[in-house]
Amino acid sequence: MATTPVHEQLRRDILAQVFTSDEPLTEAKLTERYGASRTPVREALQRLEQDGLVQRRGKVVVVRTHSAEEIIDIYESRIVLEQAAASKAAAKSTPLDLRLLEATLQKMRELDTADGRALAETNRTFHSQLWHATHSPSLIGLLERLDQQVRRYTLTTLTFPGRWAEVLADYAELLRAIEAKDQEAAGQIAARHMSEALNIRLKMYAEDPNTL
Repeated sequence: MATTPVHEQLRRDILAQVFTSDEPLTEAKLTERYGASRTPVREALQRLEQDGLVQRRGKVVVVRTHSAEEIIDIYESRIVLEQAAASKAAAKSTPLDLRLLEATLQKMRELDTADGRALAETNRTFHSQLWHATHSPSLIGLLERLDQQVRRYTLTTLTFPGRWAEVLADYAELLRAIEAKDQEAAGQIAARHMSEALNIRLKMYAEDPNTL
């Protein structure tokens, strides 16, 4: 199903938390908001339901919320897929892919570590560039779908004490492995990195269950 302007606008608004989790996403409301007819709105809601961003509660469509168990499951799936992506990037990446990753890593080194939003945005850019360095549309699609399911949860693990320095060290090590075409090492580094992100998320959840 092709992406439509309504689908993309609604997706962006959901990720930006424009709508609350319990707010009904009625066709009437959305047609007025986006200046569209009911058909593209209905198709957008169907697509976003498939993507895991909205859910039906009876006859009402609302923004989907995830339980702690579901978010942990998403992280565990990401660990497997990120390992596969890093390994494939080591085999398939081009010189341009590497230049883009290196440029993003340098930008990450220059950020204010107190700016959680900037950390999250550049970190997401790095991951996206890594996924595209696999040159595998199916793998990219799976990772993008998992990522958007948790993107709207604003609290990031990247501001956890000491985490940003670890992230930068992991990415530098990962780039060296990719440049060396060492698929096994690249995969292991990526899996370790995501496993630690899950561990931190669990620590944050233990301290405050509302952090997820």
